[in-house]
Amino acid sequence: MFKNLRDLEGFRLRARDGEIGHVTDLYLEDTDWAVRYLVVATGSWLFGKKVLVSPNSVLKVNWDDACIEVDLTTEQVRNSPDIDTDRPISRQQEAEYHLYYNFPPYWGGVALWGRYDQPGGEQNADDEAVTQQDKSYGADWDSHLRSAREVRGYGVVSIDGQVGHLDNFLMEVENWAIRYLVVNTGGRLNRHEVLFAPKLVDQVVWAEATVKVNASKSLIENAPEYHRGELIDRAYEEALFAHYTTHPYWEDGQ
Repeated sequence: MFKNLRDLEGFRLRARDGEIGHVTDLYLEDTDWAVRYLVVATGSWLFGKKVLVSPNSVLKVNWDDACIEVDLTTEQVRNSPDIDTDRPISRQQEAEYHLYYNFPPYWGGVALWGRYDQPGGEQNADDEAVTQQDKSYGADWDSHLRSAREVRGYGVVSIDGQVGHLDNFLMEVENWAIRYLVVNTGGRLNRHEVLFAPKLVDQVVWAEATVKVNASKSLIENAPEYHRGELIDRAYEEALFAHYTTHPYWEDGQ
């Protein structure tokens, strides 16, 4: 099942002993392309502070009730490492966060979530060694975390010119993987949306507010049209990857 990342904004976060706040943004990582953190505004109980919540702690997403249940307590959240969500997040800060919550590092293995295909695994001694070592990274380490809200609206630049702008991301619910980027090639008055896989992305350039894609303008414009709200089935996905002449993610072991 795929969900639009924009749909998660505004969802309430419910800890084991009360509500934490609501989702204002999501941080995605642009190397393995997965949602790594929810940015949560805590409200009055924590003076409106924004905190990070990892999918590792998510027990259930209630889509109909717009609520995410997490295996945390409000006290854990209150005492979590202080991270300014309005500034780039360093690997050092991530390591401290993972050590605090006893989460295995997603960068500590070959799977999407380190040693696991899905979030929710338990940290072992090897994981702790990785995170302890990564605490030595400085604040100027080149982070690959991207704010979903900020990147939406970036221009999408093909190998032969700009083709439109990035409208959203489609996430696979089971493992929080970003499977598709949604690009609007038709402009505001004549919306025409198509999808492309993250493997086609060469680079996200913050300074230029662009997403550079290794595909031609015509190839992207003529991809199978995407209609938001419609079910994406395997037949549609196969047609999409055939159009781009690239292997689908399920054949890459991801």
